[in-house]
Amino acid sequence: MTARRLTGGLLAAAALFPPVFWLFPALALRQAPSFRDQGDFFYPLKLYTADRLRAGELPLWNPLSGGGEPWLANLQSGVFYPPGIFFLLPGPALAGGLFLLFHFAVAVWGMWRFLREEAVSEAGAATGALLFAASGFAASMSAYWNHFGAYAWLPAAVAFSRSGLSRRRERLGLAVVLGLQAMAGSPEVSATTVLLVFLFAWRSRPPADGGYEAFPARRAGRALAAAALGFALAAWALAPFVELAAASDRRSPLPAAERDAGSVGWAGLASAAGVGRSGSGTTYLSSLAFGAVALIAAAAALLERERRRLTGCLAAVAIAGIVLSSGGALGAILRSVPPLDRIRYPPKALVPTAFALAALAGLGVDAFRFSREASRHAFLAIAGAAGAALLVFSPAPRPARVCEAAALAALVLAAALPESRGGRSPFFPSAAALALAAALALGGAGLFRFAPESEIRRRAAPVAFLAGVTGRVLTPPMGTLVPRVLTESDYGASTLRRQREALVGYTNLLQGVRTVRTASPLATGAARRIADAIDGASRLQSTAGSASARVLWTPYLPTDMGSRKVGDFFRAPINPYRPRLSFVRAFALEPDAQRAWSRRARGETDWSRSVFLDEAPSPSPVEGSGRGGFLLARLSEDRPERITAEVNADGAGILVLTDVHSPGWRAQLDGKPARILRADGVFRGVALSAGPHRVVFTYRPIAFYAGSAVSVIALLFLAALWSRGEPRRAMALL
Repeated sequence: MTARRLTGGLLAAAALFPPVFWLFPALALRQAPSFRDQGDFFYPLKLYTADRLRAGELPLWNPLSGGGEPWLANLQSGVFYPPGIFFLLPGPALAGGLFLLFHFAVAVWGMWRFLREEAVSEAGAATGALLFAASGFAASMSAYWNHFGAYAWLPAAVAFSRSGLSRRRERLGLAVVLGLQAMAGSPEVSATTVLLVFLFAWRSRPPADGGYEAFPARRAGRALAAAALGFALAAWALAPFVELAAASDRRSPLPAAERDAGSVGWAGLASAAGVGRSGSGTTYLSSLAFGAVALIAAAAALLERERRRLTGCLAAVAIAGIVLSSGGALGAILRSVPPLDRIRYPPKALVPTAFALAALAGLGVDAFRFSREASRHAFLAIAGAAGAALLVFSPAPRPARVCEAAALAALVLAAALPESRGGRSPFFPSAAALALAAALALGGAGLFRFAPESEIRRRAAPVAFLAGVTGRVLTPPMGTLVPRVLTESDYGASTLRRQREALVGYTNLLQGVRTVRTASPLATGAARRIADAIDGASRLQSTAGSASARVLWTPYLPTDMGSRKVGDFFRAPINPYRPRLSFVRAFALEPDAQRAWSRRARGETDWSRSVFLDEAPSPSPVEGSGRGGFLLARLSEDRPERITAEVNADGAGILVLTDVHSPGWRAQLDGKPARILRADGVFRGVALSAGPHRVVFTYRPIAFYAGSAVSVIALLFLAALWSRGEPRRAMALL
């Protein structure tokens, strides 16, 4: 093995060293990553999905949260996302660690490829890959598995598009990357990636061999074709997601306070430079730190004349992300423009900034190494002084600052020393990359917290009781629970226990508890209407009871309800309580779903006797001849995607199931198709005549089957194109 190949391998390993260092407890010590949303949201979500798959079920529907909700359509569930296979492993800690490490590796590979194809040295590529995959921003983003998964694929997509997409394998590679990214479950990051793909296809790199370069419109057309194929590959998840989004609470803009929450101010920007407070200044990400080396190397790249076209484009991308995430007036105005007015957490807009800054830093390493212009001496002096000042005031641990100082010194030496004394040697840039790897590993270690693996699935006694409750459990709004649950910052075993006991996030999924509320970021319109009505009700029992809430579970003493203290919580029965399955003999027409539920929540009629319907039933209860005194009704089958009710009554009526009304549900009445009526604006109803009946509800969303057909066709199309090799005509789109 040559020394050059050995150095390249060492640098590539160094780029992945920080994530391996961070995740060692998960990979070897059975400690599960538990920081931020991992313990109460992503682990329950991923393990519930894996449990269903392991049982041989396709998890199209989740019956436990929000009165039921589409599950495949919730992109964060990642039902078809290939890396989700890690969660089929028996150990949750190892599964979570491998899932994260895989995406760190993808991020390193993508940025390494992007920079190497720009003729950047191995030391420069390693520096860029390190900063993209192991900066404070990346470490903080890794707590949000769907966004981090999509983040990891971004550089690879841009690398393919930057090539000009002149070869079929590049276009097909871009399609595969975009498809995988879409299935990771972050529509915002996927949309950002598509914009960058078009930008860098339009501003692609000239052919290295001096051959024909297609017109920008032609390159954009290739990018469009590749993106269309990529989204077709992911259609089995995207089609249900689009159907859910069309019926969700995101049809209208979010309130300004909600879409601006966590925006980045001056303190956050200062923390990105490694000065000021150790946090990010936002409520979403713990750190934005890139450090002195990243900023100085990026500045050096901007002074390069040969790559001005590329560096200018990267600088514009970086600035755009900063503006969109900023807490100033301009950022607020931009976030009020559709579709940005439907996106939470502005710091996600820094994803392209992180990519651009890491790429500029990688380019800047070569600017330090190869430039010999006299004007650079002044820059070196200023850069050295600025870097030293940043490191002095940095809140990073002292060992991390020492390593970063060594990296900065190595870069300065690479530029300051004459060629005869090793100035152009790869030694100093390589040493800088290795020192930076150590600095990032030490500086980011505090952003990872772990809890014993056994705590992930542990069920507390109070929660076990709630799992056996007939009906649903009502909890306070998430915003009021979180401050009570997160009483400490270590996110260890005690935090996980409080999260499970409070049923925050999706912790109800692994406990088998049915809840009125959902943690889904894209809640169904019905679930949102139910929660809003309960929160705004003057008398909680009546409204919550109408949604089959049987028990209120809260850490706050209910003032108008009898309750029992159980540990740190109060358990209060809700009366009157509407059974999940009921039968009524009267109805009133109310086509508008919002008004129907509002009238029900206000108690305009007795839910045990009447129901609001969106259309007249057939047969109508008024046609029944029975006295209305005989009724037997039970659920003989209760599975996520199939529910069977057996009813016997002496008169016509409406069977009401208080699971939310959603596209994709079908009903059969005694073996024949039956229409599902929208009951009380949010539930399901079926009109029945007198006598015994068997009603079967099955969840068969057309969007899933149509999307699956598109995905299969796209996969076969991709395989056919790949097997045929390069087309004879260089102008082909695919």
